Amino acid sequence: MIKRTLLPPQLAPELKGRRLWLSRHNASSWLVMALILPFFLYYWFSYSQQIANEQQEIFQQHADALELNLKQRLQHFEFLLGSGMAFVTSSEQVTQAEWQRFVTGLDLDKHYSGIQAFGLVNYRAGKDIAALEQQIRADGVTDFTVHPAGKRPFYAVVTHIQPQNNKNSAVLGYDMLTNPLRQRTAMRAASLGTIAVTPRILLAQDGSNAVEPGLVLVQPVYKAGALLQSAEQKMKALQGFVYAAFRVSDMMTRLWHNAHTELDFSWYSSAQQAPSDLLYQRQFGQQQGQVFAMHKELEWYGQPFWLQIRSNDRFVKNYLPVANYWLLFFLLLMMLLLFAVLSRVNLRRYHAELLQQELQQQLHAQYQQLIANEQRQALALKASQLAWFEFDLSTGDAFYSDNWWKLFGFATAQQHPTEQTMLDLLLPSERDIFRHDVQRILASGPEQFSQRYQFMHRQGQILSVLMQCQLLRDADGSALRLSGALLDQTQQVSQSEQQQQLMRLCQFEIASTVASCQLLVQQDPVVASYQLAHLHWLSQQFCQMVSGAESLPALPVRLDFTALMPKLLKALSPVAAVNQQRLEWRLSQSPYGLTGYEGVWWQLCSDLMFLAMSLAQSNSCIMVGMDFYPGIISWQAELEVDAEQTANFLATQTNTAMLDGPSTESNDRYCALLAAKHWAAVLGAELNIKHEQQKLWFYLTVRQQ
Repeated sequence: MIKRTLLPPQLAPELKGRRLWLSRHNASSWLVMALILPFFLYYWFSYSQQIANEQQEIFQQHADALELNLKQRLQHFEFLLGSGMAFVTSSEQVTQAEWQRFVTGLDLDKHYSGIQAFGLVNYRAGKDIAALEQQIRADGVTDFTVHPAGKRPFYAVVTHIQPQNNKNSAVLGYDMLTNPLRQRTAMRAASLGTIAVTPRILLAQDGSNAVEPGLVLVQPVYKAGALLQSAEQKMKALQGFVYAAFRVSDMMTRLWHNAHTELDFSWYSSAQQAPSDLLYQRQFGQQQGQVFAMHKELEWYGQPFWLQIRSNDRFVKNYLPVANYWLLFFLLLMMLLLFAVLSRVNLRRYHAELLQQELQQQLHAQYQQLIANEQRQALALKASQLAWFEFDLSTGDAFYSDNWWKLFGFATAQQHPTEQTMLDLLLPSERDIFRHDVQRILASGPEQFSQRYQFMHRQGQILSVLMQCQLLRDADGSALRLSGALLDQTQQVSQSEQQQQLMRLCQFEIASTVASCQLLVQQDPVVASYQLAHLHWLSQQFCQMVSGAESLPALPVRLDFTALMPKLLKALSPVAAVNQQRLEWRLSQSPYGLTGYEGVWWQLCSDLMFLAMSLAQSNSCIMVGMDFYPGIISWQAELEVDAEQTANFLATQTNTAMLDGPSTESNDRYCALLAAKHWAAVLGAELNIKHEQQKLWFYLTVRQQ
């Protein structure tokens, strides 16, 4: 074998100016910027998105308030109709004077802005119209005449109207059924037995030259005691209507005078939203810059309406928050300053390296040779660990390497293996996935694919294996061979799952400790300061455990449990008070000492007490005690619990899927129990739980060395 001698590297030309700043020698500065910049952009985006969400939410609130004010105003007229119907049904025959006194007491101008008329409508057949005219004339309206003229089978005639003025006097005797919009509204109200409102109409009071849009609300009045189950029965029992007519513009002027909003909106009575359907339009400012808009389709009293709501410059200025980017500018300036400092340090180091490079040429050549040998050795070791296989797709034969058989627990290679040999080792749930993956690459590629599958070892354990495959095709594109290699990643997957569980416990432990500190800051600053010191210790421990470093000191420290446990119970008292629970501490005096890690003992007892308080019933006492024996320390907690709830919790305490769930009471209980088991294992303690009916005991036993 011919060996090639590696020549020492030539001196690279010295870089200067912009090329030096952009070179690999300044890569760490660019790397730091690359790591910080996403966080900066994320904060920028999040802050901008937050402002946008707040603006949209405020606009939504004002739009909802606008809709609510409008609906409440219509309901105000609904109450007016209800009072009128109650007055009519309580009287056998309402005279003009009675109706005038009743309406005068309502003070329409003060309480019902925009109303033009409040009256009664008599529903009569054509043969009864002459008698109706004589009756109204006899009641004081001497010139009462039904109009428009003409014979019709049924009439809905305005017989009473207030307030009295020239315009309303002209409406007396008006037949509402001669107008298609009023007729449809009145018949809908009569057949359904509810209040109905017309679409946009021109009020009869305004005559033929009317331009202001209005609305008319009608409520049917039926014969007393009549059966009103079907539409036919309601029409048969119909006596007339109580109605209110009002101009929309007058009503809205009073309404928006008291409403604290500056939104522009348009109110239509049809989906076409044509100018002829416009009920009211209000423009408070100019639509400049960002405009928020909303389209609402509403249905009030059986009539559909449409609202178009828009923001304007005054609304944006007075109500919407504005983004403040000064902090972002300051952060950007600090990033640039950090980049300049790091770059200067890197460039100084680069010049120092240039000075050393000439003296290290020979050493560098030897080092490169050593690196090459180590890479060859690493590749050889890596190749020896791979378990490879090959399928002959034309004949159906299969070949598996010795490492492949060893991976799954076979002492020697089996005779006449096939593709089914691998399929039999796959878990049942993985077989269809593997077949689908193979069929996919055979049909459309790609020629290479990598996927992780789960196999069953001959001894019963489940293996997580990474499979990398390569497909070989002939000149026509037909698949010939499928080759692949397997790499056992069971240990890495298990370690990753354990790391995730540890991180979930870290979140729970730190969150519960922070919540306890917040409750104690005002009540007991001394214990709160101790809790903060413990939180600092707890954070260091979890950071070291997650990183895989040693998490505890080499030697235990002697503890004063008579001071530690009362301090812990005092720290948990605010939480117990919220749950209406009492905490009592019983210490058995003993000459035997106690050694251990104070932080671990504190956290272990905190987790057990958190679990006890979440399971204990309200208005109950949690008794905590500790006994000392030669070489043994016994810690106990006794509490009253709900038998069914506790039984369900103990039955599911091994469900590790709860660690991935949201922060709920049941998941937090499980986290507390798992955390307590973790700290107990650190101390070498034995944790037992006993449950009998409504009693629950925790027993923690530690053997002293």
